[in-house]
Formats: sequence, structure tokens, C-alpha cells
Amino acid sequence: MKITFYGTRGSIPVPEPDFAQFGGNTPCVLITFSTGRIAILDAGTGIRRLGDDLLAASHEQYDNMIIGLSHTHWDHIQGFPFFKLANDPRRHITLAISGKGRITKDLESIFATQMQDDYFPVSLDNIGAKLTFWQPDITEYNHPRGINIVASKHNHPGGAYGYRITEGNKTLVYCTDVEHMDGIDPNVVALSRNADLLIHDAQYTTDELKEKRGWGHSSWEQAVEVAKQAKVKRLALFHHDPEHSDDFLLDQEMKCQRRFPIAFFAREGTEIMV
Repeated sequence: MKITFYGTRGSIPVPEPDFAQFGGNTPCVLITFSTGRIAILDAGTGIRRLGDDLLAASHEQYDNMIIGLSHTHWDHIQGFPFFKLANDPRRHITLAISGKGRITKDLESIFATQMQDDYFPVSLDNIGAKLTFWQPDITEYNHPRGINIVASKHNHPGGAYGYRITEGNKTLVYCTDVEHMDGIDPNVVALSRNADLLIHDAQYTTDELKEKRGWGHSSWEQAVEVAKQAKVKRLALFHHDPEHSDDFLLDQEMKCQRRFPIAFFAREGTEIMV
């Protein structure tokens, strides 16, 4: 698997010079499997550039492209109307949230609402591609192309899910918008066990968490503790706060790597082979 970061920022885009090194787009991660097929995690504003890159590469996956969503807060879906592959009538795109204990209402209605004419000039019905909305009440799914997906609900206002994605002997865990509350969540550790790459929320510093309890996010110190307990091979810190400039994040990254050298703060455009 190859992992490419297209959006690493949390809450709101920050298209400003002091935020360019780590990126200002909201969450979007591309997975390219060994077969060349792709899947996308979250549809924040980073998905616009992803669509441009796929078109430039003449990407030809038409039968079913999956966009897996951690949850449907606006920063994780707001880029979808600008995803150019969604305007191609030859494409079939599945938007999915998987996991038990789902409290998200009808997924199609959420996407349709943000594309009503009060907010956007093209309705969901007229976007072009064939869309499927999938909300299975399951914790594990074996894709016929040899990919195993495990879903786990974690603590976030409105609910959110982490995903463990395995192809062959390689495993990616995507766990953003998670708050550990009183101690590290053992379910997150279990989901992350022995992963080749863990992408984990690290929006706040430890001091900021004291003032933002209940906001649904983690610190890099908590992400490092998850990675240590789960014995992951590499850790990507993700969902950077829109108030944290490049200089601030570089300083935090150095502090983090002194404690846990296999960690890094995710940057837009970075590619990782898993």
C-alpha cells in the first residue's frame, strides 16, 4: 500500500503562507493498493487536489471507488462537491461509514443538504457519477479483492470511527477525531495493534487539552502512548489545529521525535509506502 496525504488540517482550511509546509486543507488521505486500485479516507478540502491529480494521471478506476468517512463533520465532507471525478458519469463512487453503534442519520441526506441550492449551485442528483451510500452495521468486512477492513467507534461529539485496513501482510490504521478522556482508550490500542502505519489525531497540545475537554481530539503525547502500547511500526500525527503554524508544528514535531523517533507530523503531499 502507498499512503498519500492530501489534507492534514483539522476543523477549517487555512490557505495562508505560514501554514503551507504542513498544509492547509482539511482531511483527505489516498490509499493506493498493490493492484493499482485506490480508496479515499475522508472528503475534506484536500479531495479537490486529489481529483485533479487522478485526472492528470488518467486514472481509470470506474467500477467502484470507495470514499470511507470517519464521520460527517463538515471538515471531513466539505471538499466532495469539488471532487472532479464525481462529475464523471462513467464513475461509480461509494461513500461509506462502517461500524456498529451508528448514530449518523442517512448519509445521502447529509451530502444532499450541503449541496442544496442555498449552499452550492449543483445538486447531488445532478453531480454526474453514480453514487452509492453505504452504512453497514458491521465491525469487519472482507473485500473480494483481498482487503480486510475493521471498524471501531471511538469518542467524538456525534460519534466517529477508526479503520484498520489490511492488504496482504501490511496494515494501515486511520484514527482521527478521537478523544481519549480518562486514560488511553483500549479499543483504539486494540485497533492499532502492530500496524505498519498509524495515522492518529493530534490536534491539541497537552495544555490545550485541559481547556478543550469534550471537543473530541487528542494530543501528540496521547497518540505516542497509543503507538507504544500497540507496538506500531510508524506513527503519523494528523488533523493539525488551524491555529498551529508551520513553525509551531516543527517545534512540536522535534519534541515528539525526541520521545518517539518513528513518529512524524503529516504533511500534504507526503507519500508513505506501507
